[in-house]
Amino acid sequence: MPNSKSAEKRVRQNKKQNAVNNHRKRLIKEGTRQFMAAVQEGDAVKAELQLRSATAILDRVAGKRTIHPNTAARRKSLLARKLNALRSPTTTAVATKPGKLMAKASKTD
Repeated sequence: MPNSKSAEKRVRQNKKQNAVNNHRKRLIKEGTRQFMAAVQEGDAVKAELQLRSATAILDRVAGKRTIHPNTAARRKSLLARKLNALRSPTTTAVATKPGKLMAKASKTD
């Protein structure tokens, strides 16, 4: 419960900004879902178009600082890796880290 006029104003502003941020985050989720649906279908051309759209949304939202720019970059990288895996199905989508395997092997000696 706000105790002053300025606190009441901050409550109003926060409510409005929260609605804007939620809308932007919903756009990200929608764009990502559309891309993943195209990947599941196996349509590389459609997936590439959806990747461009999702990337543009992520860049725009990161520019407004709704999400951190590093978070946007990480999500774009993940989507790009999925598209690359779709294009060349012989390679694995995510490689395992060799350091972890070596660390376990050295502990058993």
